[in-house]
Amino acid sequence: MARWSRFAPTADKRLVKALHEGDEEALATLYDVYAERLYDYCSALLADDKAAADVVHDTFIDAARRAPRLREREQLRAWLYASARRRCLLRKRPAAMADDQAFARLDFFHREVLFLVHRHDLTGEDLAATLGVTARRAQERLNRATRQFSDGEKVVDAVPVPEPPSALRHRVLHAGTDPELAGYRTEIAARGGALTPEGMPRQPDAPSRLARRWAFASGGSVAAVATAIVVMMFIGPGVPIPDLQWPGQGRPRPKTPTSRTHRSEFPVVAKPRTSQPRPALPGPELVPSPGPTKTRPRKSPKPPKGTLVVNPVSVHLQAMTKIADIDLSAKNGKVSWNASNSDPKIVLSNVTGEISAGEHATVQVILDRKGITPPGQTVVTVTDGAGHSTPVTVTWDLSLF
Repeated sequence: MARWSRFAPTADKRLVKALHEGDEEALATLYDVYAERLYDYCSALLADDKAAADVVHDTFIDAARRAPRLREREQLRAWLYASARRRCLLRKRPAAMADDQAFARLDFFHREVLFLVHRHDLTGEDLAATLGVTARRAQERLNRATRQFSDGEKVVDAVPVPEPPSALRHRVLHAGTDPELAGYRTEIAARGGALTPEGMPRQPDAPSRLARRWAFASGGSVAAVATAIVVMMFIGPGVPIPDLQWPGQGRPRPKTPTSRTHRSEFPVVAKPRTSQPRPALPGPELVPSPGPTKTRPRKSPKPPKGTLVVNPVSVHLQAMTKIADIDLSAKNGKVSWNASNSDPKIVLSNVTGEISAGEHATVQVILDRKGITPPGQTVVTVTDGAGHSTPVTVTWDLSLF
């Protein structure tokens, strides 16, 4: 039997509504209900009590700001687990999660799904949303894990329950309600990454929908090419291959007698045709008679395409600075944009959006400084809807804290 059962969905829905309305008591209630179970999950993934407490702290601060974006507010529990999971996986390699050698030899995904199902009672859509996969794939992962290790429930139930630090509750409530820490809360939410269209945190190990579509399309193309090659291998040298007309080649040319396949014993040789220019015949000069001119209807002018303006194109973070702003504006029309960066130390507050003419948007570049941060440089690429990219160079100084 699972150690923690599911909280009432209607109660989760009321909690999300209270968070959306800014009720300070809602954050305290959220912590009291989910802190112990989230701390247990993070401690199993990280095997580090301090790091687990930091992840739980950031998860609740992020939930107070972005959990109300959930399309299905009954999935608050899955949202919390998914947010904590993303932050844990980005910190370090997952731990064994249990003191059992056979269990530790399992793949991480199989250990994790057994831990979530048998210890935290996450099943169905909640399990799929936590892992960032479909419900079918989550069930297949559970089935494989159960076949490989049938004693999963017994092993995970024997793991001792860690107790969250006594000061963690005060830390969460203070950081989540103090008006002077609004910028700090924004930074924590930005580190949580983008949300899915359903409002769930994206998982770093789960492919995006665009990647899955590309893989499906490329797989279909490869299969078609492979089928064509196999067919060509079975076609004998005596079998004629039909002409293929590809788009852009114009009309097909009529076949000449020489292009036909003859099965006689002697080859047929066609005489080449010699074309001679025909002499011009004298005759009266034809003058076209004037007629009424046709006026074509004027097409309505297309709305002007907007131009994305990025400013500045170079930012520098000094030793004690973590955040820099990139201003985006639109000229002459509406533009869509997206921003990307491959450096794991850099977090972008917004990665996509749309701006109308004359409006502005701000992308915050947040540097994750931990301990000794050596000086470095990266590039944030901002691309508009037409595919035009603007690189923004980001540099930072050495910091010792």
